[in-house]
Amino acid sequence: MREQSVDRTVPVAVTLVVLALVVMTFDVRADGRGVVGTFRSGVNQVLAPFQAAASAVVDPLADLVDGIGDLAGLRAENQALRARLAAAQAELASVEDQLERLEVLEALLDLELDLTELTVTHANVIGRTDSFDLSFRIDKGEESGVLAGHPVLDQNGYLVGRVVESWRGGAIVVPLIGDRNAVTVGVGDQTGTLSAVIGSDEMVLEVFETARPVRAGDQVVTSPFSAVFPPSIPVGEIIEDAEPEGQALTARVRPYSDPTRLRAVAVVAWPIEPAVPAAEGEAGNPGG
Repeated sequence: MREQSVDRTVPVAVTLVVLALVVMTFDVRADGRGVVGTFRSGVNQVLAPFQAAASAVVDPLADLVDGIGDLAGLRAENQALRARLAAAQAELASVEDQLERLEVLEALLDLELDLTELTVTHANVIGRTDSFDLSFRIDKGEESGVLAGHPVLDQNGYLVGRVVESWRGGAIVVPLIGDRNAVTVGVGDQTGTLSAVIGSDEMVLEVFETARPVRAGDQVVTSPFSAVFPPSIPVGEIIEDAEPEGQALTARVRPYSDPTRLRAVAVVAWPIEPAVPAAEGEAGNPGG
């Protein structure tokens, strides 16, 4: 039996009429812009909220990425500026150090020493021998007449110590507060020995015969009986009053010169044999 055919005429007609009405409506609203233009406008109107939402998310992210790039550039520029600042500070410190050395050298040149016919050599302090030793290096040595045993003074004419080793181009100086040998000194009309207290910036004065009291501020100078140092060089001062016990006197002394702050020194060619410094005496025994 023959299948009954479906009549599609009416649905198709209805669909065409509806489509025509939609097209006419878009065309009227578009004021003659055409179907394609109208559809494009409609699509844009539909998508506009979504585009705004996407921009709200994407734009800050893009700005963040740009900001990160700018931040990296700023950091690089900051590091470069820091390096330039450090270099400028180092150069300034070097200039200040040179000015301090110049000031000290000028003071040494103006220093009036009562050391007739003795050669005085000016030298720069160029470093410590090590972090646990107060001895320091100077930039003058045998080529300048600097020899072991020569006394060393600071810019004020105060006794610093003595040269213990010398070579061409340099020497090593041991300061009084780091020297294990005693120094023969005078306080007023008394003669005694001055010994270092290793590890301290103070020294100990001992007078063994017919001692008399000493007072804070009394000056201690090298003695005419010393074989190591010229006489009457200022060494330090008594820290506090001291009274003798029996025939002996013990007093604390603060040296005038601080070996850790020296920039330049004067080396005096005191006319002694290099072996004499060791013979000045062990700590506590009078020398010279």
